[in-house]
Amino acid sequence: LGTYYGPNMQEVTFNRQFRKLLLSLANFPLILGGDFNAVADPELDRSDIGRRRWGTGGHTIAYYADALGLVDLWRALHPGERDYTHLSRAHDTWSRLDYILISESLFSCASDAQIAPVEISDHAWVAFRFQAGYKTGAARLWRFPRELYDDPAYSAFIQIQWNNYQLDNRAHQQDVVLYWEAAKAVLRGHTIAYVSHARKARDAQLLRLERQLCHLRRRMAREATTAHSEQYLSLQAEVNTLLHRRYIKSNRYYQLQLHRFDNKPGR
Repeated sequence: LGTYYGPNMQEVTFNRQFRKLLLSLANFPLILGGDFNAVADPELDRSDIGRRRWGTGGHTIAYYADALGLVDLWRALHPGERDYTHLSRAHDTWSRLDYILISESLFSCASDAQIAPVEISDHAWVAFRFQAGYKTGAARLWRFPRELYDDPAYSAFIQIQWNNYQLDNRAHQQDVVLYWEAAKAVLRGHTIAYVSHARKARDAQLLRLERQLCHLRRRMAREATTAHSEQYLSLQAEVNTLLHRRYIKSNRYYQLQLHRFDNKPGR
């Protein structure tokens, strides 16, 4: 599994060294993704089809495909389709500069390649599904989601559930242990349901915005207007806000993991 970032100015030495490195791995299946700063096919991968020069970058992609048996995954699954990963504001043109190249032996394991909207970066990310055998790990113990500490909506929600539990279980308040252990299970179930519902709602909103961005990107590639640009930036800001919230959640989770499993004296 490798990543690639092609120089803006094609450097013969860099490409030669990188090809040599890849050839040393020729005995292994390879997935290579990144920003190649070049188009593989000027006819399909650039909105300004009048600029049909290949450049050395396009030949580099073709070389990887031929010499290493790599497949341009998105193009293989979307033959003849036009979509792009980068907007050049200087030239007001769209290009497909970002690729996932995969060994032919792995092609049957890959599916659903897609180009996402341009979000935080000035490039769209390219993603695909990879089906491979794996072993499931042991079941994890449930832990209270840290992001809920700062969620006023959850506080109001769980307060209502706690009040309902008290009303429904007045007859069992004398048995303190049973009352509290049952309450923990009930509240945990409500918390899991709340988190699941909130995650599905966020994912649905993010998917809706990303589809709007992709649709608008294709329209802008055909007809760029000021209104389209303003709408695109507005949608992009909404997506970035959702992604920032996801980042905050992930950051808190990994801080907790570091605290739990980092090397500490006496452990």
